[in-house]
Amino acid sequence: MISRNCRRLAEVDFPIVEVSRHAVREKKFPVPRGLPSTMHHWWARRPLASCRAMLLGLLLPDPCDRRCTTTFKHAARDLLPKVAGDPGASDEDLRRALLRFIGDFADYKLAVDRTYLEVGRALVAAAHGPRVPVVVDPFGGGGSIPLEALRTGCEAFGSDLNPISCLILKVMGEEIPRHGAGLAEKLRKAADEVRDTLRSDLQGCHPTGSDGRVSIAYLWARTVVCEAPDCGAEIPLLRSFCCAGSVGDGMR
Repeated sequence: MISRNCRRLAEVDFPIVEVSRHAVREKKFPVPRGLPSTMHHWWARRPLASCRAMLLGLLLPDPCDRRCTTTFKHAARDLLPKVAGDPGASDEDLRRALLRFIGDFADYKLAVDRTYLEVGRALVAAAHGPRVPVVVDPFGGGGSIPLEALRTGCEAFGSDLNPISCLILKVMGEEIPRHGAGLAEKLRKAADEVRDTLRSDLQGCHPTGSDGRVSIAYLWARTVVCEAPDCGAEIPLLRSFCCAGSVGDGMR
């Protein structure tokens, strides 16, 4: 296990050009499939690419530091050829190879590549030994940092004052890893059950019109009373009774 006083890679260098390029791609439309932003919106979302790269930069030691263990250097030289080519013989070469790996791993396409995942987690394990690193994010927000901490083989704790953020963190950090791909089908089934129950309970509030379509909403408006003699009709102050758009299943 490396010493606390050993410099980390992020303290000496960082592949900012490569990481920035991958981070920008995450924000472009259309958003790549598989990213959390395709499941939910969070207004201050941090790019996964930059979070993943910075975590690795802070977790991995600088091979040129005299306090960096030979155990980590040997492990890194055995692992990096699987993804980043020959790391070279010198400590400076090994540093460049590690930085190149961090920059490449920032690509969202490689974030789920089994080889890159195994190498990233093995490097973290080689640096920290049997004690798994713990990453704590008290301002979890959209969950980018806790998610990438789990991806790199760490234990992650995230929290936030916003209850929506807490729900996002729980789903991404607990439910998805627990249920895997089956979670989507369970959510669809639960949503169908809620829909069917609501249709049954609210059927009397939304009668079927003469054209066979079911009204799903009511328009609220202020009214005035007609002042014409022998009238007294209540007139809603609406420009139009039409609602733009439509909903499937024959509803309006």
